[in-house]
Amino acid sequence: MPWRQDSAWKYLQSAHHEGDRNYSHYTSHDFYSQFGLEDVICTDDIPGTDEDTDSAVLFGTLRGNVVGLRYYTGVVNNNEMVALQREPNNLYDKNAVKVNNVSGNQVGHIKKELAAPLAYIMDNKLAIVEGVVPYGAKNAFTMPVQMSFWGKEENKQAVLDKLKVHGFKLAPLSKSSEFGFGSSWVSGRAGPSYSAPGHAAVQMTTEQLKSEFDKLFEDLKEDDKTHEMEEAEAVGTPLLPHQKQALAWMVSRENSKELPLFWEEKNNFYYNTLTNFAEKERPENALGGILADDMGLGKTLATIALILTNFHDGKPLPVENIKRDQLYKVRGVFFTSCNVEPNISNVKEKSETVQSQCSSSRPKSVTFVFSGTASVQSVKKNYSEERPRTTLIICPLSVLSNWIDQFEQHIRPDVHLNIYIYYGPDRSKDPAFLSKQDVVLTTYNILASDYGSRGLLHRLKWLRVVLDEGHTIRNPNAQQTKAALNLEAQRRWILTGTPIQNSLKDLWSLLSFLKLKPFTDREWWHRTIQRPVMLGEQGGLRRLQSLIKNITLRRTKTSKIKGKPVLELPERKVFIQHVTLTEEERKIYRSVKNEGKAAISRYFNEGTVLAHYADVLGVLLRLRQLCCHPHLCTNTSSSSCQIGDTPEELREKLVNKMKLVLSSGSDEECAICLDSLNLPVITHCAHVFCKPCICEVIQSEQPNAKCPLCRNELRVEHLVEYPLEESESSIEKGDREWISSSKINALMHALIDLRKQNPAVKCLIVSQFTTFLSLIETPLKESGFVFTRLNGSMTQKKRVQAIQSFQDSHTGSPTIMLLSLKAGGVGLNLTAASRVFLMDPAWNPAAEDQCFDRCHRLGQKQDVVITKFIVKNSVEENMLKIQNKKRELAAGAFASKKLTASEVKQTKINEIKTLIDL
Repeated sequence: MPWRQDSAWKYLQSAHHEGDRNYSHYTSHDFYSQFGLEDVICTDDIPGTDEDTDSAVLFGTLRGNVVGLRYYTGVVNNNEMVALQREPNNLYDKNAVKVNNVSGNQVGHIKKELAAPLAYIMDNKLAIVEGVVPYGAKNAFTMPVQMSFWGKEENKQAVLDKLKVHGFKLAPLSKSSEFGFGSSWVSGRAGPSYSAPGHAAVQMTTEQLKSEFDKLFEDLKEDDKTHEMEEAEAVGTPLLPHQKQALAWMVSRENSKELPLFWEEKNNFYYNTLTNFAEKERPENALGGILADDMGLGKTLATIALILTNFHDGKPLPVENIKRDQLYKVRGVFFTSCNVEPNISNVKEKSETVQSQCSSSRPKSVTFVFSGTASVQSVKKNYSEERPRTTLIICPLSVLSNWIDQFEQHIRPDVHLNIYIYYGPDRSKDPAFLSKQDVVLTTYNILASDYGSRGLLHRLKWLRVVLDEGHTIRNPNAQQTKAALNLEAQRRWILTGTPIQNSLKDLWSLLSFLKLKPFTDREWWHRTIQRPVMLGEQGGLRRLQSLIKNITLRRTKTSKIKGKPVLELPERKVFIQHVTLTEEERKIYRSVKNEGKAAISRYFNEGTVLAHYADVLGVLLRLRQLCCHPHLCTNTSSSSCQIGDTPEELREKLVNKMKLVLSSGSDEECAICLDSLNLPVITHCAHVFCKPCICEVIQSEQPNAKCPLCRNELRVEHLVEYPLEESESSIEKGDREWISSSKINALMHALIDLRKQNPAVKCLIVSQFTTFLSLIETPLKESGFVFTRLNGSMTQKKRVQAIQSFQDSHTGSPTIMLLSLKAGGVGLNLTAASRVFLMDPAWNPAAEDQCFDRCHRLGQKQDVVITKFIVKNSVEENMLKIQNKKRELAAGAFASKKLTASEVKQTKINEIKTLIDL
């Protein structure tokens, strides 16, 4: 199925880059083709990591000269930031360093004598060099540039030495002036100037960071955001007050004629107050923003209302009304007299019959058009590129069916809207057809796939593009992020309950998507906001706050409008139900724990704990599994790789180790890109990385590539891939006779008790281990429970069927859904459930909260009761302690200094030490 292949695009990383102008290119098509990765990797991506700039310190400053001004069109102002970019292919000087203004136009070159050491420093990534033109901007031939050198402390001496050889010396940092030169540096007009602080940054405490983070999203309801607006007549669901506010704010953002934030008009020029850049042409405002309401407040409905309410010139979208006698209804979708029912549960299926049956001479229309079908359009005005008609909505695959449901639910039945599901192998290749639709729905994977093959989505100019679960594009190097940033649209929206997931860096891709100048270029974002905030500068925090307030609307479930909570949600209660293992279970648990403890102690004593990371995780995983059920425990005690192993034995052992890592739930990030593992491979030293990431490392360090974690030798031919052909079900089917466990007994007792009180109550049973869910099926059947199941490996068709049957309130519908924690994390609406049983704790408390929000959201009519089963005196109790720590730290995470990959691992190792009481 094509959508499965498309997921290869998801979160693909070419290693992070920052200040990418400064880095020379390493990649080559031949290198990637040997991995079969040429379709996946954009080979002109730039390696290096954000670490380079996040852990950077200021080495010092240097005054240089920009020459050749008369040959270039780029102009600058006094005190304007400039970018220095290597130009290794320059015909006259292979050391050439270009100087560009904020717009990317070349101003001149660095003088030849200084360019020589600069080229060496930049090419070898010893420092990032940033510039500001202090004065003389209107000179005809040459102008000064003040450069600051940022890099890792260990590279400082090499930079100083290289400059010294060429007769240059960095100026010491002066406190009296940020850049080490006198009062002539002070800008002659209003607006701040940002440069490196001379004094050392003071690390902010966790409490300070948390309060700053809270402030970002506190009081975002200024006067302009409390205004309410009535929705267009075509919207069939009355909006709640907070949704009317969202609609009013979104319409005002789309129709805004104001200058963008941080720009001002002066003497017929437009100045950017952050960079001091000026241009004649009026900068366009970002027509859109981030709707960051909490999960369950109705962001989807607000967006549907926006589509129908705000077309061109502030008027509603012109839609056709259908007479009642022309309508009939099939599973919630209204059709005209064309007697065809498209298969809503499978957005990928061919529907050629629809095409043939609908193409009679009478104009007829289908509410939803699926890929592989065509609908005869009602006569509509064609909209030009200047006045496009269509809204493109991009969402994760798991949310696609939710959008279809929401359009069915919230549009008046007598209104005809053309909605096309752009998905599957038979999706339309006709741009004219897509441009006549009112709405096109697609997924991130299809978007990335289309971008790689120069498909249809990037050939059209859209009226608006909406990114649902917009934090999906937070990684700037992922193919789907590049694909989203390159879409052409007049208006742009991001819907996400979590705009900042891990750190402040997550925001850059979102701002770049919104086309907010000058932040479309990462260098200016880093220099004006990200770094100052990371260093705890109040000015940086103020700028960030202004920015967030300008483009974001966020309300939580506890926010109030006119003294009342925005959402009168029923209560949510969380209970911890302790479980005591039987004597037999405790015996097995103790034996595995003691054996594991001894092995891990040995690794610590030998200093090889990182080299045995997979084994450490293996011990931990077995303990967590034993808390759930003895049959879950996978025995891999003989998995250590021996020197005499045959290649087949070695491969089998490495694949088993990788399975441990991937199923442990504790190590789902790649240590290079620090994002979800994608196309996982394992090295001979038993460390798991994304295939593209580790390939990038091997390529850039040839011929002496080393493992980023343990510095063992790395070779391309030693990478072992995860065998994709093994499905979950094949792993789950064992020959052992079924037995119960203490946790299953506790669950079944609670379920039977609940059924006696209320036979209609619906429950979610959640676990990270799909095998455990399979084991739970047996007693459910024996006790006569009707249940359904949802996990990540299911096809979209089966997922939709599972959700629809569970949400159905008729007698005989399932009262239980077995849900894998991962599948329950995104965009699902499971409000039919009012009870949640969490069978095992997650490493990341946010993953649990997201799962609980699937039922505790708009539409929930009953109190929600969540029960977490925790085994007493076990690894699970220690996991709760770590969860609480993570909750405390999450609030300040955006501004804390980012850990290196090895520090991240070390932190986890320390956690594991705590977990097994070492």
